Amino acid sequence: MKDVQLEQFFQKNTLTLGRAFLATSSIVTLLFTGIEDLFPSHHILELRENREGVMLLNFFLWFETLTVPYVLSIIVLSLVLLGIYPRYFCLVHAWVAYSVFYTMLIVEGGDQINAILTLLVIPLCVLDSRKNAWKITDKPIKFRKGFLYYNAKYSLLFIGVQMSVLYFNAGVSKIFTPEWVNGTAVYYWFFDNTFGAPNWLRYVAGPLFKNNVTVTIINWSVIILELFLFIGLFLNQRHKYFLFALGILFHLVICIVHGLFTFSLAMMGGLVLFYFQLDKSITENLNLTKSSITQILKEMALS
Repeated sequence: MKDVQLEQFFQKNTLTLGRAFLATSSIVTLLFTGIEDLFPSHHILELRENREGVMLLNFFLWFETLTVPYVLSIIVLSLVLLGIYPRYFCLVHAWVAYSVFYTMLIVEGGDQINAILTLLVIPLCVLDSRKNAWKITDKPIKFRKGFLYYNAKYSLLFIGVQMSVLYFNAGVSKIFTPEWVNGTAVYYWFFDNTFGAPNWLRYVAGPLFKNNVTVTIINWSVIILELFLFIGLFLNQRHKYFLFALGILFHLVICIVHGLFTFSLAMMGGLVLFYFQLDKSITENLNLTKSSITQILKEMALS
């Protein structure tokens, strides 16, 4: 595992950006979907009757009305987004993400990765003593190299493994699906009545998905990209920046085509935590990303 200087994480704001993406994903889900649609009464009643184990920690099931945990969740997520006291709110953030995921009737992959990543960043955030985690400082920070210190260092490895395995599973599982192997899966998803592209996009890009050559290229490009995003775990930082840009573009396209806005936000947060250097600021990482893209494209053009 690459040696990292944890002290510099809490002088910068990149970790906060990753957490902000995750918090925004949950806020959008809660604010722009009706409570009854997210948490139908019959579903909540069933959950309450079968509470056991870790589900006893689900605070959405503690109150007679869902308004209380709903409002509390939005307040907590808003404070996370503002970067307030990360040492304490990282714990509550993970609690909210867990409770929301395990209470909603209909969930998606973004809600699940949100619950996982908010838990995995806790060992890092509990070492951050700042009042506002967006603030960049040059103030020296020193840690005693004890349990919390090494636990935080290994949490970075777990975050990387989690994200890489996620993309590995997504890519490999498609290879064993006939529609993805023969190159027609993206056609069906693009024109799906529920998750398909909006009408204006079908009009503009539809011909690409009806042509045998272009639809096959698009189809296999998705699989190859997901496998490369997995391989990024083992590449140098310059190539990680390049893959970060491709990953962000990939999830923007998913957002536009399929309308999976909150899923894309959660995955973008994961990409920040996975591929960015947390000991550098957001601006530094973006500049290095731009430089890496330019260099790699030049190398590809000359080869």
